[in-house]
Amino acid sequence: MARFGYRSIVFEGEMSNLNCGSLPFELYSLHSRKKSVTLDSANHQKRNRNIFRRLTSRFYQWLSRTKLGEPLALVMYLQGLLSYYLFPTLRKTSKACLYYLHDFRQFPAIYLLCRRYHAQFVYDAHDFYSGIDESKRPHLVNKFLVKLETWCIKNATEVVTVSDGIAKMHLKTFGRRPLVVRNCQDPRLDKAPVEDLRSVLRLNNSDFLLVLVGQAKMGQALEELFQAMTILPSSVHLALLGGGYESYVERIDGLELQNRVHSVLPVKPFEVVPFIKTADAALIVYYSYSLNYFYCLPNGFFQPIAAELPLIYSDLPEIRKIAEKYELGFPINPQSPRSIVKAVLKLIGNPDCLSFFKQNARDASQALSWEWEEEKLRNLVQKTINCDSSQAV
Repeated sequence: MARFGYRSIVFEGEMSNLNCGSLPFELYSLHSRKKSVTLDSANHQKRNRNIFRRLTSRFYQWLSRTKLGEPLALVMYLQGLLSYYLFPTLRKTSKACLYYLHDFRQFPAIYLLCRRYHAQFVYDAHDFYSGIDESKRPHLVNKFLVKLETWCIKNATEVVTVSDGIAKMHLKTFGRRPLVVRNCQDPRLDKAPVEDLRSVLRLNNSDFLLVLVGQAKMGQALEELFQAMTILPSSVHLALLGGGYESYVERIDGLELQNRVHSVLPVKPFEVVPFIKTADAALIVYYSYSLNYFYCLPNGFFQPIAAELPLIYSDLPEIRKIAEKYELGFPINPQSPRSIVKAVLKLIGNPDCLSFFKQNARDASQALSWEWEEEKLRNLVQKTINCDSSQAV
């Protein structure tokens, strides 16, 4: 938005580590973040949050089995929605001519702000939320959330999402097809980190380095990937770049893979692509855990392409469509360790194949660039907005 010439203000959920002085937009936080001065204390806080989520999930399950459980769970959820999403958003969000909404749970607040300032809003649905497995949440809460997103989509001036598959599901579920703006990498923002991935792991050039980019998620076949690593040669290493992998440390140790499977601390978003360039290939191991994962097209797919890495990718429709078009690597069944092993061995044993896929990724990265995707966004904003560039977006 700032590049389009508008005054751009971002309201993040919780306070991040970004340096506000170096950003091309104004940054404010709706919620403060408790100070954590060490990595150990940060991990401790994360463990406590995970424990709290598990206890909350179990409490909801218990409530759902009682006579008043479902209505009471909904009341409790609504109370949290008001205190965390509605009131802080209303209190801290400033006047704008366009609100670009990333979380439909903030829709009531944004709707009121739009009415107050005679503004419009765009809803950017990063996922097909109705297709995410919410079996651990009470039925009435899920039903309310679907209704809330339906209201959000109905009232939005424009709706945006990340893949054709998710757009089709939105059309089927909500009666409205979003504009597809893919999460392609923007090479103009890349900055080289102090060390690259291979250097951080202290690996030799003879070691074959696989990288998995992105946060650990339920829809990834990580257990099968670790099983595949036990079969692959000892020269094959796997780097897990992102958060959430610390919970797999015991499993990795149990399989005696601690010297070959490496959990790497997250780097800045603009450092990811330069950081992973020294890997030999990238893995995408999402499986059809839910409709949302079935139609996924994640950042962790586009970043390895921008880094010119051959892909070993899940045979899911949105990923397969792009990977086959540009001939970027080998498809796999991520839930089959043998399928993963077979694809990796094909790459290891064929240097010409590696070079072929690298060149294809290099060519594809030119077409699959945010520089082209943002033109869709520019046109949307110009069509939607009713203010000059001095006003805020």
